[in-house]
Amino acid sequence: MVHAFVRALGQLFDRRILGVLGLCALLSLLVFVALWWLLHWLLTSVLVEAGPVQTALDWFGAFAAVVAAWFLFPVVTSAFVGLFLDRVARIVEARHYPGLPPATGLPWHHALLASLQFLGLVLLANALLLLLWFFPIAYPIGFFVVNGLLLGREYFDLVSQRRLGLAAARSLRRRHESELLLTGAAFTFLLTVPLVNLITPVFATAAMVHRFESWRHAQSPHAGGG
Repeated sequence: MVHAFVRALGQLFDRRILGVLGLCALLSLLVFVALWWLLHWLLTSVLVEAGPVQTALDWFGAFAAVVAAWFLFPVVTSAFVGLFLDRVARIVEARHYPGLPPATGLPWHHALLASLQFLGLVLLANALLLLLWFFPIAYPIGFFVVNGLLLGREYFDLVSQRRLGLAAARSLRRRHESELLLTGAAFTFLLTVPLVNLITPVFATAAMVHRFESWRHAQSPHAGGG
């Protein structure tokens, strides 16, 4: 995992990646602002008028919305990874795996559907995780385990299905479930770090391309693309 992360980090300032990074950062900011606005509206709309303490309640609603948006942000922003995943993967492959034939790629409607399904799943999972909110140790552990599992699978599935059939991609994924969990947990952590989280989806895509190619090569040293 460390090797894949180092290689991905080394390519972040590739001029071909910078434009995608800018788009990713802008999209991430818009997602966070939209989440904050929606959650703040929901919270303040249920607060009753309370005269002198209304201002305090408004401030509480704004703060609670920021906290809630911060916990939802990592998984929601990653739901949009399909919008730029294929472009990032092609850039990484061109530099590090020039011998690979062109990938089939993911049709835009397939990527969109996968993103919407993923978004629904992570929102449901994180809503259920809120049941652990009052258990100081259980919630952080559950947050990283659940989101690590979901993010690891999402990035791997989108990357692997560019070059493998669905059955072959799932078979390879099952052989590396524990490693995917650790990789996804690392992605989740990066998505909680201010500023770093704005570029994490691009970084995670690049890192997952390296992980996928390493596992695929280990399975079959003569594995080709297609």
